[in-house]
Amino acid sequence: MFGHRVDCKSKSYHLLIGLAIFYLHTISCKDQQSKGEAKFEWPWSRWNKTTTKGKPAYKNDYNQMDISQFSDFERHPCRRVCQQGQSQSCYYQLVIHNYQRLGPECQRCPYDERACASESCIYGDGVATPVMAINRMVPGPSIELCENDTVVVDVLNYLSEPSTMHWHGVHMTRSPEADGAPFVTQYPVQPGEVYRYEFEADRSGSLWYHSHVGWQRGFGVAGALIVRQSRQENQHSQLYDYDLVEHALMLQDIFYDRDLQQPRNILINGKGRNHLSQLSDSDSRHRYERLRVTPGYRYRMRIILNGIFNCPVEFSIEQHKLLIISTDGNDIEPVLADGFFLTSAERFDFILEANQYAKNYWIRVRGYEECENRKLYQGAVLSYRGATRTELPQGEILETSTSTRDFTDPPLFINDFRFKAANESVFSNTLRQLDKDNNVGTVALRSLHPVPWSRYTKFQTYYSSFSLRQSPNGEQLFQIDEITYNSPGISLLQGRNLFNDDGYFCNSSSLATQGRNCQRDLCECVHVIRMPAFRPIEMVVANYMDATHPFHIHGYTFRLVGQGVLGNLNDLRNIRELDRRGRLSRLPEDYAAVAKDTVQLPGLGYIIVRFISDNPGFWLYHCHVESHAVQGMVAVLKVGEDHQMKRLPARVRC
Repeated sequence: MFGHRVDCKSKSYHLLIGLAIFYLHTISCKDQQSKGEAKFEWPWSRWNKTTTKGKPAYKNDYNQMDISQFSDFERHPCRRVCQQGQSQSCYYQLVIHNYQRLGPECQRCPYDERACASESCIYGDGVATPVMAINRMVPGPSIELCENDTVVVDVLNYLSEPSTMHWHGVHMTRSPEADGAPFVTQYPVQPGEVYRYEFEADRSGSLWYHSHVGWQRGFGVAGALIVRQSRQENQHSQLYDYDLVEHALMLQDIFYDRDLQQPRNILINGKGRNHLSQLSDSDSRHRYERLRVTPGYRYRMRIILNGIFNCPVEFSIEQHKLLIISTDGNDIEPVLADGFFLTSAERFDFILEANQYAKNYWIRVRGYEECENRKLYQGAVLSYRGATRTELPQGEILETSTSTRDFTDPPLFINDFRFKAANESVFSNTLRQLDKDNNVGTVALRSLHPVPWSRYTKFQTYYSSFSLRQSPNGEQLFQIDEITYNSPGISLLQGRNLFNDDGYFCNSSSLATQGRNCQRDLCECVHVIRMPAFRPIEMVVANYMDATHPFHIHGYTFRLVGQGVLGNLNDLRNIRELDRRGRLSRLPEDYAAVAKDTVQLPGLGYIIVRFISDNPGFWLYHCHVESHAVQGMVAVLKVGEDHQMKRLPARVRC
């Protein structure tokens, strides 16, 4: 039994947090009662062995645990060169706790950057502000695995509020209760409790983990989850020489104090220039993330956007081309580009060839939409060995030298969110752009793998929408299918046999049957969309707003077969009829459509995604902008019937 609070043999373990004593529980009570209680002394390195049978002894006793013991995983035994056919059991402990940028532990760090790590000081951009850290780090420590490893993570909640941890990009086929969706796949982890997540790393790629409660992701509860393959299985392995965790960058738009109304900066791995100061970008008092490379070598780099507000970003590196090879952990046919765009939760991997003069170069991140309103941008330093390590690149971060740009060769950017309405079909427009020096939309990318269905597959199509309305009290409500999501009081996966679906859930069909007009009336409920299991599913999602929104569903990787802009709200409200008349273009059946788990939904536009519903369960479907999800832009996909889902007790407190 995976992912349950810990308690065995009716024994209670005590966790000392400040002056409070909390009862903790262990998992798999029935199993451990027969085997006896497992004992484990931290750290995890005591069982650095490849697992062939049985299970390693995980830690159960957290009595008087000191938070200072927890840090990163640089010496973790699962951080290794992946070998074909070899997997391990990998154990981690993550402590979520309140912390502060430039807190009282920062004695020497503000004056000496080399002292920050030893003091566990989070300098950030030099503005003291509350954060929520993982093991005293923002972002949290990177977890590195090999495909098919078994992952066991004890998450200790030291916050004063409930929390969960979502493993973004992992399908959780055998362990849906480890998905981390509060009151959907699990009950939230209460303050002082430990929750054990156990799952298989069932796919490779640049994934990540983050809280799925309230604004905790915005306060810093997130980290990289990198799952690698063996060299024989990695189809891009011949393209690069190094794949280093220090070349994984997490970008995040941040707020100060508890002002959740506006972004104030963008940070790269928690660092960056301070926009409150008038110092130039190249002033040595700024703290930038630095990436070291050796001339003549090729490096795989991984970029993750932990977007909190509606702030798409543009990523590029001064005087370097980027060979894009993967998106959301899914391999694509390589595209050589000058840069790419990301919306919240998207990831791109690229190969950088260190073929320029040995000096320091700016890594450039420019914010758009809400970040553009405040002219937010950020930089990091690509530092060649042979250059002065502490020296900053010359010029400003966003400065472009006309002398180095050949105007007969316009820049090529991938995944540009700035779609424009067009008269031609989506397919002909976007694919033609690959042969032009222009911006390439997501739908034009091509997967290395063919679609997993035959040419003449008939799909069951669902129509959905993202929208915004104002409540009678003036509050902005973000909606899916013009319904604002209300969280249930019972976890849907565990408690599915405790209620009648029709009396507990709602969706656009059930509300219409009741005579409700959600375009006119305010509709709020536990919004659940039912889908059959093991069927070819197609979703056509329209965006009634001007701004781009990141579309994300849990439990699945989908193929993007259509994406475009109609530019007219009336057309979008009649998208079902437009589709019937052939106005929405889809890629050819033999096209290897790009695989994604998060994709941009263009302003006043639409996307068409397809997948096989082979993972029964309750899976969140939402906008990945934190502020929008908090304000109701969430729904749940109930895939399959109750009997087709994994059997779990309503609540485990054995």
